Amino acid sequence: MNDLAPLIAVLQVLIVVVGVGGGWWLLNALTSFDDHDELWIASNWAYLLQRVGFVFVQVVGVSSLVGQDLDKWSSLAWVGGGLVWATVLAVLGFVLTDIILLRTRPTKLNELDQIPLPMALVRLGFYLGLGLVVRATFVGTAPDLRTALLATLAFTAAGIAGLVIAFYLHALVVRGNLRQAIAAGGVTEALESGAVLASVGLILYGAMAGDFTTWPESFAGFGMALGVAYVGLYIARYVIDWFVLTGECTLKTIHEQQQKAAAALLAFLLVMVALPISAVVNLYVD
Repeated sequence: MNDLAPLIAVLQVLIVVVGVGGGWWLLNALTSFDDHDELWIASNWAYLLQRVGFVFVQVVGVSSLVGQDLDKWSSLAWVGGGLVWATVLAVLGFVLTDIILLRTRPTKLNELDQIPLPMALVRLGFYLGLGLVVRATFVGTAPDLRTALLATLAFTAAGIAGLVIAFYLHALVVRGNLRQAIAAGGVTEALESGAVLASVGLILYGAMAGDFTTWPESFAGFGMALGVAYVGLYIARYVIDWFVLTGECTLKTIHEQQQKAAAALLAFLLVMVALPISAVVNLYVD
């Protein structure tokens, strides 16, 4: 190993820690309320979920770059640039979830502590899916730098579109108006929606993480994974309803009666189903 490798590795980690920590401090400085009051005194879970999700996109998104090219000082620039890119996408995710759920302007910074828990849960699910998509775009190699950058842009956009489409498809599958139910305080609807978004991101990670081959092959693999994600998750949803949600607890009653424990179990099982699907997709695409 190169003598500089340990130093470069430490500096890479330091870039991530300082960048994420500095961003956390900056947001606290820009808002009219104080994190100490909201997080530790008021125990504002909705605000905490948003902050944690944002950091997830940053850290998980850039994590595949950390530990790479430890014999090159230029790797520090790639880690720094990747962190900036992940942060920009996390901001975009924040805006998109506002548009999807509220269909209005992005929430002002000073209103972050007023976001209801259901919306924060969906935003967290979107962040989890987005973080995995961002990480996947940094995994693997490409024939040249230009192809690598274009592939990163193209598949980041495709991944984000896949997550947005996933929410609207889920809204078509569930009974009633999903967006209105979440806005009205539906925690169970938010739990399931967030799990669907995280699961789709996990499956897309399996499709996108790896070496670049050709544009047709890469997009074909992405499209296949997206189709498998949508179909597989909803088959699993009904299988869970038939064999796990027994007695007086069904997909219908979970939301009608706000059965939160059952909704949490459903959300967990959807993500667990996505794990093996992601692994199979990754093998197929490779």
